[in-house]
Amino acid sequence: MAKIVAKALVRNSEGLYLVLHRGNTHPRFPGHIDFPGGEVEPEETPEVAVAREIQEETGLSVDPNKLKKLFAKQYRQTTHILFEAKLTEPDAKVALSWEHKSYRWITPEELKSLPKFPGADPYYMEVVDYLTRES
Repeated sequence: MAKIVAKALVRNSEGLYLVLHRGNTHPRFPGHIDFPGGEVEPEETPEVAVAREIQEETGLSVDPNKLKKLFAKQYRQTTHILFEAKLTEPDAKVALSWEHKSYRWITPEELKSLPKFPGADPYYMEVVDYLTRES
């Protein structure tokens, strides 16, 4: 069965987007820029999976029924799905899991100008390409 990975551009009440930085001990692409999300479990929908991953990785809560699907792309044997998620709690605080060492909130303009670099996570590159096309 093909793997599905769902990630999200998480937006706060001020219109800023959450960008994570993977820790140096992360098994895949350590130290790279990342977005909350991960693998969809067999019993989950992509929406439920990304809401769960956001909670696990950042401590933030989003409503899986209110996610906006931005794209779905096939990459090798994996389907990559990107959602936009709006935070439901305006004063929510980020609590990072072991997977990430830091985070920051950035403007839509900064989001659209994230760097592309050789050897980056293919999912990250797809997100940057999507944002470039949509701007």
